[in-house]
Amino acid sequence: MRQRLIRVAGTQRAAFTLVELLVVIGLIAILIAMLMPALAKARAQANWVKCQSNLRQIGIALQTYANEWRGWMFPPKLGAGHPKDQRWPNFVFKPPMYNPPIMFCPSDVEEPAAEHSYILNSHLAEKGIKISSKNLGGKTPSDVVVMGEKTSNRPDYYMDEGESFAANVELFRHGPRLGSNYLFMDWHVGLLRTRQEFKNASDPWDIPIPPQPPS
Repeated sequence: MRQRLIRVAGTQRAAFTLVELLVVIGLIAILIAMLMPALAKARAQANWVKCQSNLRQIGIALQTYANEWRGWMFPPKLGAGHPKDQRWPNFVFKPPMYNPPIMFCPSDVEEPAAEHSYILNSHLAEKGIKISSKNLGGKTPSDVVVMGEKTSNRPDYYMDEGESFAANVELFRHGPRLGSNYLFMDWHVGLLRTRQEFKNASDPWDIPIPPQPPS
């Protein structure tokens, strides 16, 4: 009798039906679908912050260079057309290298040309602007861009005079809400103050003063 009761009890164990399993799987899929946008947003935010950190570290290296080179903020005319060991990062970063990791933005999903994601504002060298310059054409150091994010397919390191700004500078690397990061002449990292600057000038990085003789 006891053995029979054990057999009967064994045949009455609770189990999930196929419908219940499908419902559970469906709920899990819905939860994953709800979490994915939040995870993607968090990843994009993290990449944006990491990119800002990169530019701050580059700014520190450029400040050191400026202290050693009478206020000039970066070596001019040493772009991707030169051999790798003669490009400007070799003269700014220690140890010397043309492609230090901080020159790569984690949101630059395409492999950037010449292994860097950032572009220098060559107008500063063209106009003779040093870190101590006072005549900035009505701008303040916090308005003047030293470096920004370049389009992935641009190989060179400089935004030169006469070039197409829209084709060379990445305006929305981190999406329409965050835009892109910029290193400014007072060494803070942030966004341009208004999008209107892009609408009112063909090249908002330019300094509206005549070229200055080198000193």
